Amino acid sequence: MKHKLKTTIFIFFLIGIAFSANAAKVEDFMPKESILYVQLQHIDEVYGEIETSETWQKALALLPDDSEEIRKAIRMAEAFLSTDLLSVLETIGYQTALAVWLDETESPQVGFVVHSGGNLSELQRFTKIAEGAIGLTGGNTLRLDAGVYQRVRYNVMEINQNIAKYGFIEDFLVLGVGEWSFEKLMDTYRNGAPSIRHNEGFAGMQKKIGSGEVVIFADMEHASSLDKWIEINGLDEWRRTQFPIFQSVYVRLNLLEPGPFHQVAVRFNPKAPDFAENEIGLFLEKGEKLEVLNALSGKEDLFIAVTSNVVNGAWKIVRSEIEKNLTDDIIEGISYLEGLLNLDLEDDVMTGLTGELALSVSDLSRFDPTSFESLEINADNSFTIDAAAVETDGGLIFKPTNFLKWNQFTNSLSNLQNISVSQTVYNEATLSEFATNIYYSEASGLFLFSFSEEQMYALVDGVKKKKKPAYLKHVPENPIVFAQLNLARALETAGEGALPADKVIVSSEEIAPSLTWVSVEDDTVLFEIVLSVEDTPLEVLAKLIPFYVWAMEN
Repeated sequence: MKHKLKTTIFIFFLIGIAFSANAAKVEDFMPKESILYVQLQHIDEVYGEIETSETWQKALALLPDDSEEIRKAIRMAEAFLSTDLLSVLETIGYQTALAVWLDETESPQVGFVVHSGGNLSELQRFTKIAEGAIGLTGGNTLRLDAGVYQRVRYNVMEINQNIAKYGFIEDFLVLGVGEWSFEKLMDTYRNGAPSIRHNEGFAGMQKKIGSGEVVIFADMEHASSLDKWIEINGLDEWRRTQFPIFQSVYVRLNLLEPGPFHQVAVRFNPKAPDFAENEIGLFLEKGEKLEVLNALSGKEDLFIAVTSNVVNGAWKIVRSEIEKNLTDDIIEGISYLEGLLNLDLEDDVMTGLTGELALSVSDLSRFDPTSFESLEINADNSFTIDAAAVETDGGLIFKPTNFLKWNQFTNSLSNLQNISVSQTVYNEATLSEFATNIYYSEASGLFLFSFSEEQMYALVDGVKKKKKPAYLKHVPENPIVFAQLNLARALETAGEGALPADKVIVSSEEIAPSLTWVSVEDDTVLFEIVLSVEDTPLEVLAKLIPFYVWAMEN
């Protein structure tokens, strides 16, 4: 019985060793103190999906003739490596990672690790081909079997006075650029030194939003140390003063699973010095339920909404810029405006114009912001405004935070204008028109403005519509920014018209709008893009390719 028990334990021990070996990942080599980490994985699966997708094959057939140069380059690479692209991706596309960290002298060290995905012999063959190419290049030095570290035999390359060591361990190719970078990678993997997995910023964000085909992590507190090593002198002065509040950034790109396509999570330090005066920090407050989303019908080509905190932050920046650039002309202009409205600019006007704000565009092809240049405003003797020459779709939706100040502002404007106002009723809402082409209304506590009668009807319909788009349930409860965009329609507009029938795979009306939002929770700001709540991002991208090609050609 004891013999059987020992045998069973031994078998489980061997299975555990095998499982541990298979569970090893590229991040197990990268040191915890990495200030930059980039990981690609499952690229072979992405390629496989493209190869088997009928939508993708139709989309690729529509690529312009100059894409033949890309295909030619791929064929040359396949001939050079004596294999096809899929075999290459199956070898290096399973898991590949790059990391940068600083040594004791704050010199950047680089680590590069490739998991062969079970194709170690093929990876070794590719490496030998690369060695041969390097050996044929003048000025480069290659020393094979240069040494052994942690029971791993390594080679040494010297290219442009940069020393790189590389070797194979289990299913991995490990390469280090820098004097002791290879040893650092091996110590992290073999000796149990803390890896990037133990980095609080990396691990926390990976747990929060997951991994993807592309992952990028940067330690922003220490990344500025790289400035002196970058030929373009790093960050400009504005970024140098604004970025110290940020601690880390985590980027995820997902192609194969339904859900967010692109996510960026940034951790910030609300206790950082001068956080209250930081221009970016002004917007990093937890959001609120956006009431202006009640005007969203789901049929808009474009819809962008921001919270009152964002608008308030913008006004703070305006006030700061006025104070920093105050001149006699600015003082005179402010005094004239305050006298004209009989209101204080900061206490009355800015406060009255603070609230939730949204831009809604039903038809992007009829949206022309440059049309506002035709708006005629005269405030010399009496205030007059004429919008007869303004022709554009698009409307604003506003929900003030201070109704008293808002009413003061609108009443002051009403007292200024000596023009008639005509009114009609549409869908139980009173629509007012003045200055020939300016429409406004109030519905369900939201104030609506537009320079188009048709757009005004669409705004009212959106507010009155009781059933809201189902995809809103995927949006966080309290975003600070929300945007909906029909990418296909936007590309059609850029291409100056609808696609010809022979280029259409899926019509723009059949492609769900993309959703984007920014939310703040505790010390993290999260930016997310969802191309579809049903299809995978890769499939949506295939449907968008014909529209992209059309826009580029026109």
